[in-house]
Amino acid sequence: MPLMEVVLEQSYKGQQCINRWNYMASGTPAAVTLSFGLLSIMGFLAVSSELAEGTVAGSLQNLQNADVTFIQATARAVYIDEDFYGNPFVSGTVGASVAGGDPQTPLVAFGFRSNRVKQSIGRGYKRFTGVLEGNTGNGGVWSVATVSQMTELAGLMGDALNYDDEGNTLTYTPCIVQKLKYTTPSGREAYKYYPTEVAQSAHIASGIQWQAYDQVRSQTSRQYGRGS
Repeated sequence: MPLMEVVLEQSYKGQQCINRWNYMASGTPAAVTLSFGLLSIMGFLAVSSELAEGTVAGSLQNLQNADVTFIQATARAVYIDEDFYGNPFVSGTVGASVAGGDPQTPLVAFGFRSNRVKQSIGRGYKRFTGVLEGNTGNGGVWSVATVSQMTELAGLMGDALNYDDEGNTLTYTPCIVQKLKYTTPSGREAYKYYPTEVAQSAHIASGIQWQAYDQVRSQTSRQYGRGS
């Protein structure tokens, strides 16, 4: 089953914000590529600034405030060189939260974590920016309405997604990918996919679910002047 990667690029308060998802794909494409089908079923191939309800994209848009700008989404089959697709969002695609209050610093984030299905592979973590004062109560605990929205997004991120490709079903199962640690020429540690699909396959945990944290989280890399 091909390993897929989706990258969402957003901007908030002058900071670049990147989030990634991984899926395992199955099914035989007919009229589209695996990457096109995945972006479409996630809701990232919108023809207007309003992203579709009931999709990962639409649920995320409703959670984030209007200072968050959706720039582009890209998808690729990691080990199929010809299978990739990118989509810039329609101008004016921004967050649609109605929680109220002032927008918070990029450091403050909605946090999610996955469960573990293999002892050898840790949890996955996600941080989404765009928090409003009205999203939180005393001590940074999420409001009841925000908990409901985050629970919806967590469920959608954990769902296996099915795309109808002219009668052929393409299925995308969310997964956590354990990458290969290496040392860069500058001496820093970094991570990358394993060089072959066979080698990488032993380092994938599929069938995962996502859960929202009860309180606000922080994303140090998005402090003013850092950006990602």
